[in-house]
Amino acid sequence: MAYRIRLYVMNFPRCLFFVLLLTACLAGATETGSPKPSTERQSRYQSGSRDNLFVDAIGTELVLIRSGEFLMGGAETAESLVAAFPNAGKTADYFADEYPAHRVRISRAFLLSKFEVTVGQFRLFTEETGYQTEAETDGTGGWGYNVSSGQSEGRRLEYSWRNPGFAQTDRHPVVNVSYNDALAFIRWLSSREGEHYRLPTEAEWEYANRAGRQARYANSESPGELPRFARAIDLSRHAEFGHVQSIVIDANDPSAFTAPVGSYEANAFGLYDMHGNVWEWVADWYGETYYAESPETDPQGPASGEMRIRRGGAWNSFPIWLRSSFRNWNTPDSRCLNLGFRVARDL
Repeated sequence: MAYRIRLYVMNFPRCLFFVLLLTACLAGATETGSPKPSTERQSRYQSGSRDNLFVDAIGTELVLIRSGEFLMGGAETAESLVAAFPNAGKTADYFADEYPAHRVRISRAFLLSKFEVTVGQFRLFTEETGYQTEAETDGTGGWGYNVSSGQSEGRRLEYSWRNPGFAQTDRHPVVNVSYNDALAFIRWLSSREGEHYRLPTEAEWEYANRAGRQARYANSESPGELPRFARAIDLSRHAEFGHVQSIVIDANDPSAFTAPVGSYEANAFGLYDMHGNVWEWVADWYGETYYAESPETDPQGPASGEMRIRRGGAWNSFPIWLRSSFRNWNTPDSRCLNLGFRVARDL
């Protein structure tokens, strides 16, 4: 650049040289003060952006989710669900918060992690920050699997994300994290990467889950197809419907407990474990009648509440709970051996 300026000096009046020099300095100052990622990080994102996939420094693979519209909520009547899942013993009122189905527009593209946040990623967060989860600090512990009884139990001090009562590797989804723990991880990741990470909204999550389809599950209408794309209760081993605390899980059952992320078939957007493996926290407060008043464009959920939404079902969930439109909720301090999260990032 210095050489090119010298040429300008030889060919233009001196005052024009100073104008050019001042312009170059201002441009450099503007670039230096820009919030854009560093050159090194830009090149990393570009090299990792094949097929709309971006990779950050801790290995989070982020899929580009383009803007669009979809029908959110129950795609079939509550009465038809009662008939479809007779063993669940539910009445139509049980599904009331999934209605009315309503048109939603996601107006801005965003990034969503291809996989649920893993044990390895969460461990890196705790090692760098010294963070301890609510299960480790509030004196009540988390939930875990008792091998003697074959049942889930909690809260107990011996259980946390480090020990849910069953073995996990760094590639398994982290569990026993509260909504507040998830936000702490996201704040750390945002600061570390210089990007705005967050939890997806409930509408964004369902839009990404459905991936352009209007079916009971993202990949199928039939619960019998779930073993193809979801780690969930194997109906051949659990014919009777039951809740998390009551069902007995055989530790030798190949479908017991969480699976390493990405072990099953992806949906049409290239996202894995959007059904099963672990429930996933989303950003919204829960409102039982919110769908009746939801705005059409980028709904954010109620302004306040007592419960936060979780979506998708888990390894110990029955098919009725894995449906794309099913809504579940917990207090923000809840933690369980089947509850984790995935992250979104603004473009």
